[in-house]
Amino acid sequence: MKIDIPDSINLKMPERYILTVYVHPEKFSFSFHCPDDPTSYFFYKIDSLKETDAFSVFKDLFFENDFFTYSFQKTCVLIFSPLFTYIPNGIYSEKYKEDYINFIFSEKEERFLDYSISSPKITVLYPISEDIHDFFIRSFNEPVFFHYSLPIIAHYYANDSDHKKRRMIINAHEKGIDIFCFSQKSFLLGNHFPCEKFEDAIYYILYTWKQLKLDRLADSLYVTGEYNQNHQNEELLRKLRLHIQHVRPEPIPDVFQFEIIDTKPIPFELALFSLCEL
Repeated sequence: MKIDIPDSINLKMPERYILTVYVHPEKFSFSFHCPDDPTSYFFYKIDSLKETDAFSVFKDLFFENDFFTYSFQKTCVLIFSPLFTYIPNGIYSEKYKEDYINFIFSEKEERFLDYSISSPKITVLYPISEDIHDFFIRSFNEPVFFHYSLPIIAHYYANDSDHKKRRMIINAHEKGIDIFCFSQKSFLLGNHFPCEKFEDAIYYILYTWKQLKLDRLADSLYVTGEYNQNHQNEELLRKLRLHIQHVRPEPIPDVFQFEIIDTKPIPFELALFSLCEL
């Protein structure tokens, strides 16, 4: 199927754009954005079919649309992997990557990737399917792989200096939640909890809040996530307000590039990726 790219995206000059492909087990998506032009943003969602997995659908689209192979300013691959860990850059070394993997992960996946960021100074280790990794290396122009949690961490870490108290960010998915915690210029915790029941999400959030000894009257909790989760997110907000005073929804940031398009289908972490430097 041919994908119609709007006139606002001028792919005759691909070097102006960053292509970001979001790899998810059930739904691939991709975006174009131009760092120098906030009016240029394009998002396309690729759902899996009943008989076909999302990766196969994406591969079909890849071979039917030659723009994927253009020489963009940067080609990024955002990997949704709920199995991950963070290691301080001060103690992490590529030389001992296999030792960390063997020590931390009980499930041995096909391939593990790492990526280090300077703000905060951490490295994330996470698995990726060998088939998916090889396809992107083979088919795209110098792709750079990122874990899906990094845009969220980088965004909130960069904007945390104005907050004197600690913050917890809940990123809700259909089958789980991410929890990220910050204390001014410190990244405290990042974790993913698989849960399909509403009660389980409440338990994991309040348990983590208690373990970190956050203040129910002073510290803040923000809830974001997929738009089709809005009904559950509203119920989540209502339940959490029974226990924590400062509980707020956290939509995609109100910046110009998102004012001119429908942001409902865009994953929160993919939107943030275009707003932070990784």
